[in-house]
Amino acid sequence: MDNEFYNAFASPITITQNALLENETGTSQKPPKLMDIDDYNAWSERFGNWVEAYHLDAWEHTEEPYVRPTTNGVQQTIREMSTEEKKKYRDEKLMVSLLHQAIKEDILILLQHDGTAHSIWTELEAKFVGSDDMLKNKMSLMKKEFDLFRGLKSENTKQIIERYCNLVRNMSKLGIKKDTDELIEKLAEHYHMKSGELF
Repeated sequence: MDNEFYNAFASPITITQNALLENETGTSQKPPKLMDIDDYNAWSERFGNWVEAYHLDAWEHTEEPYVRPTTNGVQQTIREMSTEEKKKYRDEKLMVSLLHQAIKEDILILLQHDGTAHSIWTELEAKFVGSDDMLKNKMSLMKKEFDLFRGLKSENTKQIIERYCNLVRNMSKLGIKKDTDELIEKLAEHYHMKSGELF
């Protein structure tokens, strides 16, 4: 009844904002959703907290690989499993399901995993972090981009600032720190301002 009343007055913008908030924080029924790999750090903490709050036993399967019980080298059917083995099997399947719900399909298909919760989780982390060499290369390129930053003549003031802020944000994600004075000086130093232009 309350939902019907709310929906009668909710605008499409409000509904969209609520959906985005639910994707970011999750609800009691669904986990937070990873929509962009660049959001991995913040998302992984929210997702971990959500799973630990609602499905603690399932979370263990991201930490240790699940191995289905066998008899004489053949996987046991569910009927053959003990009560404890059935619980572990159920927790594994629950964790796989939660990961599938929480990770955007475009990201999930890029992961080379074996279908277990542990492999999905570790592959996702590896995809974000990358190899040490790749991370060093990214940091080096980002520092060079910062050093060479220039406002382009074809850009207006707003575009220059947006591109600069995006660069600073990406540097921060990689752990590259610059003090406030240096950030302001760099923007002012290479800023091509068209006369009388406002943003």
